[in-house]
Amino acid sequence: MAISKSETPRILITAGPTWEPMDPVRGILNRSSGKMGLALAQACHQSDLPVRVLLGPVEREMKMKISSVAHVSDYQTSRELEAMLQEHWPRHNILFMAAAVADLRPSVVSPTKLAREHMTLEFEPVPDLLKNLADQDPEHGTRIGFALEEPSQLIERARKKMSTKRCHAIAANPLSTIDSDQASGAWVTPLHSQPLGLSDKAGYARVLLDQALELHASRGG
Repeated sequence: MAISKSETPRILITAGPTWEPMDPVRGILNRSSGKMGLALAQACHQSDLPVRVLLGPVEREMKMKISSVAHVSDYQTSRELEAMLQEHWPRHNILFMAAAVADLRPSVVSPTKLAREHMTLEFEPVPDLLKNLADQDPEHGTRIGFALEEPSQLIERARKKMSTKRCHAIAANPLSTIDSDQASGAWVTPLHSQPLGLSDKAGYARVLLDQALELHASRGG
């Protein structure tokens, strides 16, 4: 469905971890609480912006909080998230790719529980979901990535990630952001980087939303 540029921007947020199963009971879980996704969804809700959150396996309380301010679609694996992005992104204008997507997943998922002894696993790379969206429709929407890096390499790695993923901006955060109620970092675009001071995640998310809306408008959105 095509979106008119005169419409209120529709926001799509990915949040939480991915769960990559090895067998029916075991798997690999990335570390992500969903707090940034919640803060972004709340900021959109407060600004009366239509928002949908593609939400990974987070705590029940977190899911309830996000569901109170946004439409929520649940995923578990990177494959499920990839399919949901294909379904929902064409109907949205701005994407915040805040999910912690695994870099690797087991090549084969055992249908039965693996024996503990002498367990050997083979892995395959998870496709770059954000880059794939750019490859498929580079002119559609404004795509915002996230980078968690060591403070000393924050801007350098954010710029590299922005180029690789072909997104329009990166919210770059130090590793201390994980699970914290506070956030800091930088807003990085191809033209400049802007330091973002330490604040609670609600305030940080409002700044990110304002920056994204301004960027989207400057691109003719």
